Amino acid sequence: MKQQRVADSFAYPPRLMELERAAAYVGLGRTKFSEMVKAGRMPKPLDLDGSPRWDRIDLDRTVDDLKEIWREAKPRSVIDEALERLKRGGRDLSLPRG
Repeated sequence: MKQQRVADSFAYPPRLMELERAAAYVGLGRTKFSEMVKAGRMPKPLDLDGSPRWDRIDLDRTVDDLKEIWREAKPRSVIDEALERLKRGGRDLSLPRG
């Protein structure tokens, strides 16, 4: 007897998402999301046997980090510096007061 796959209407976000769903999850189009991944501003996907998937928790963490950077309006150079630290894996996104 053939086993059937469970149908799911995704009333909840899945843990791992393909490109289109990951982009939509963070409110971006596919092209902009892909640009941000290339630039290191969004996480790189996991490679599941050649099938790229983005982890929802990584996306949530990245959006939270970006919100922290943008919370206080700062000169572009200060924001770029914080984004560079994020890209290198740093979690300290504190911006200078002033």
